[in-house]
Amino acid sequence: MSYHREDLPGAGALTVASIFPAAVIAIELTTGLCAGVFFDPMPTVWHLLLVAFVPVCNVLLWRAVRGASDGTAGPPIWLVVAAGAAVCVAASYTLLFLPMLPMAVIAVPFGIGLLPFAPLAGLVFALRWSFAVAATRHGGGRLLFAGLALGAAALVVVDLRATMTQVALDRYGGDADARASAVGLMRAWGDPALLLRQSYGDSGRAGGIGSFLASAWTNGTLFGERPRTADARELYYRVTGNAFNAVPRPGRTLSGAGRRLVWDDDEGADEVGGRVPDLMLAGSRLDGVADAASSLAYLEWTLDLSNRGDAQREGRFTLALPEGAVASRATLWINGAPREASIAARGEARAAYSSVVRQSRDPLLVTTDGAQRLLVQVFPVQPRATVRLRIGITAPFAVAPDGRRTLAPPAIVERNFDLAQGLRHAVWVEGPVPARTDLSDPALLAGRYRLALPPVTAPSVALGRATAWGKAPALAVEQRIVRAAALTGPLMLVVDASADVALAGQALSAALDAVPPGRPVGLAVAAERIAFVAPQPWSSAQAARIRAVLADIRYRGGQDGRAALAVALRAVPRADATLLWVHGAQPVRFAAFEPALEQALEWLPARPQLVRYQAVPGRALVPGSSAWFDTARLPSPSGDVVADLRKLLADIAGASPRWTVIRRPHDAAGIVGSPQLVRLWAARELASAGDRRDATRTHDVALAHRLNIVTPVSGAVVLETDRDYRANDLLLPDPDAVPTVPEPETWALLILTAVAGAWMLRQRRRVGAVA
Repeated sequence: MSYHREDLPGAGALTVASIFPAAVIAIELTTGLCAGVFFDPMPTVWHLLLVAFVPVCNVLLWRAVRGASDGTAGPPIWLVVAAGAAVCVAASYTLLFLPMLPMAVIAVPFGIGLLPFAPLAGLVFALRWSFAVAATRHGGGRLLFAGLALGAAALVVVDLRATMTQVALDRYGGDADARASAVGLMRAWGDPALLLRQSYGDSGRAGGIGSFLASAWTNGTLFGERPRTADARELYYRVTGNAFNAVPRPGRTLSGAGRRLVWDDDEGADEVGGRVPDLMLAGSRLDGVADAASSLAYLEWTLDLSNRGDAQREGRFTLALPEGAVASRATLWINGAPREASIAARGEARAAYSSVVRQSRDPLLVTTDGAQRLLVQVFPVQPRATVRLRIGITAPFAVAPDGRRTLAPPAIVERNFDLAQGLRHAVWVEGPVPARTDLSDPALLAGRYRLALPPVTAPSVALGRATAWGKAPALAVEQRIVRAAALTGPLMLVVDASADVALAGQALSAALDAVPPGRPVGLAVAAERIAFVAPQPWSSAQAARIRAVLADIRYRGGQDGRAALAVALRAVPRADATLLWVHGAQPVRFAAFEPALEQALEWLPARPQLVRYQAVPGRALVPGSSAWFDTARLPSPSGDVVADLRKLLADIAGASPRWTVIRRPHDAAGIVGSPQLVRLWAARELASAGDRRDATRTHDVALAHRLNIVTPVSGAVVLETDRDYRANDLLLPDPDAVPTVPEPETWALLILTAVAGAWMLRQRRRVGAVA
């Protein structure tokens, strides 16, 4: 093709062919318009270089075409090859944007409709000018074809990891073999960064022609795509071993633009979900009082969530409670005044919360999320504003074999917000051993800090009482701390082969020295291929077998431990057995059913006591709804894995007697005591209520409401007005029924009263002695 001088491309053609596409690239990089709403056309630097190659090449072609008309030397060979490559790249991106063009025509009057036409504009002129320059060279057609092939190869190479990510994500929705294949493919060829974006709800549509075709083949094209966020989150965990929300939400573009276009896909859901921009924890204080006689503490954690953005946000976090603790208060400040929560059936509480969220009102919801975990949700955190909430916790002190009494403070182990720079958790707990300090969040998560009471040196008895409620009589509970004989039933170990359990797995091998001879011990390893050692009496030979299997574990990614739990359950179907599950964070809900575990939980005549040791901070997900998981022990880690496992094995498998705490109902007549003991007893009773039905469940909910506790059958919800409670058939909260931490003035009065009482008692003794 040749041009007459009057037909030469001028400044207008250059503007449409190069300047217009270059401007669109710059706009996308700085604003993230396409990435924020549809898909990211430049997810990596390599994609950016390919896209930018088209306008650059068009400038060179424009100059070559104009130069050829002056009789100068023809264009170099490399430019003809580059022209073919530019045509291929422009054609691929034209195909990507093709489904958007009809809608873009409608948006032209609004000033943004022309942007999706940039690839088409670059393609039209690249085609015209590439044929023109190819015609000036001998064999120009072959050179042009070589460029097309080179461009196609570049597109495939640049988009290979994204394509494999789409293929793996599609496979993960299949059966067990397909999921295993998807994990292997993703580890070998996939791009975790792109998978992370899809975990945060970014469009499933790919940003390259290869990944687009792979995605479109199975998942539809624009506006027909199926959301695969849950699969992406699960696959991300399986591949990396990390929760997707353990890191901040990635930028929608290479420059991080598009933040204002981000909305919260998990708002109102029953899990923490992804991090939300501009939401942060601005303040934290933990107040409490410890009671040595009852061997418990009541703690109140007050949190300030701040929203620096321009849109309403929902704050969500998972709270790890101390072992055996229960939430016994929830408060939300509304219009500057604290408002207490109403305790209702779990489903009713969530329904009430959801109904008010849709109206953008002021609710707070607290529900359990497995043993010793709370899911806390508050909405809305208004733009440029701060919301304050408080969670009250009744927690027993753990008693070590040597009698030491300690309590690990609660910690936030999963959250959808950031932390304010330099945030410190202010701790002030009154009691026999006062605690007044401030902790960084990493220090609180590590678990090394402990509240303490004087050690137990002899058996003790404490009584608790809850007053009559309506027609229900008063409740009384007796708590005994006594020495108990060592456990003798079988011990089954289940070790999670996830990457974050490697240190704990090595520590477990050394800690097995605490197991006494003759105690039956077995092992199951939760990995892609389950390893199993049948329970046999502990001996040097059995120890060698178990340690050999532990040494062979290849810790990688994140594992689904449900099948291994089923194997372990079938190996020790006895009520006197103990199952110790050593695992990492469990940040996902596995979508696929695990029939073996469900059958074991439903059909076994008896189940062992479940003890979970979580090696690293994070969510401790319950695999399915079962009282077996809700009643599990979850000792709080201390940050020293070796010491933790040695103590734990000495407690559940050692030969020496141990201190144990027993709580049981007692005749309420004439009893005076703390209602907190009654709450701890009821929490343990209701932890097994997940399998109960109808009338019994109604009684369980009534007990939870009476004692103001959050359990597997009950939730705490704060609504803005009394009218909201009535509209949702909820009882109005009673501020006088909730436990409280005494104010400093109250403490001073209590101290003065105690001193006065001691002085009067001493005086009476003196009088008695004189008489």
